Amino acid sequence: MRLLLFGAVLAVAAYVLRDQARRESVPDDVLITRVRLKLDRLLAQPGSVNIEVHEGTVSLTGPAAEREVRKVIRALRALPGVRGLNCRLTAHA
Repeated sequence: MRLLLFGAVLAVAAYVLRDQARRESVPDDVLITRVRLKLDRLLAQPGSVNIEVHEGTVSLTGPAAEREVRKVIRALRALPGVRGLNCRLTAHA
């Protein structure tokens, strides 16, 4: 029972800390750099993706491999400072 209660407390703490990180106020130019670094690791051709950020909302346009698009969305939503994501990547084979 104690172990179960301890696990529940840890889960709540992790949720609260993650939520605080998501609400972290990050300047748009810093967020663009963070997004670009993340795309460099996730995409085969990251230079073909255009990034725009306005008040924490990230907009992506350009081509990307179909198998990479989901990874990009998942990774950027978890990135501290990202308040919203508008992914308009064109998936190709």
